[in-house]
Amino acid sequence: MTSRPQLIPLGRYLLPGVIAVGLFGVLTATILAGEFGAADGFPDVSIVSGIGYALIGEPAAAGSEAVFENTEAFLVALILIAITLDAALDGALMTAKRDEEGDN
Repeated sequence: MTSRPQLIPLGRYLLPGVIAVGLFGVLTATILAGEFGAADGFPDVSIVSGIGYALIGEPAAAGSEAVFENTEAFLVALILIAITLDAALDGALMTAKRDEEGDN
């Protein structure tokens, strides 16, 4: 008699997926277990203009030193997001070019 084929063939190639699901579970548990206080925000301060003045390095033009100082910390996150998006775009362009040329 022949045996039925497995619905999901098991092998080492499933390891990255199992790791991703495990990481998702750890992050979910961490976020759900955390306690977050009320959002303080920045009352009476324009975050967008503060980030702009911090980017060009003009604290005097911000009108208030508090605007410049409170939004300068956002620059690291902004630059990291820009680098990540640029890397993703470069990868997409390389993949599209490789597919266009017919390489596998």
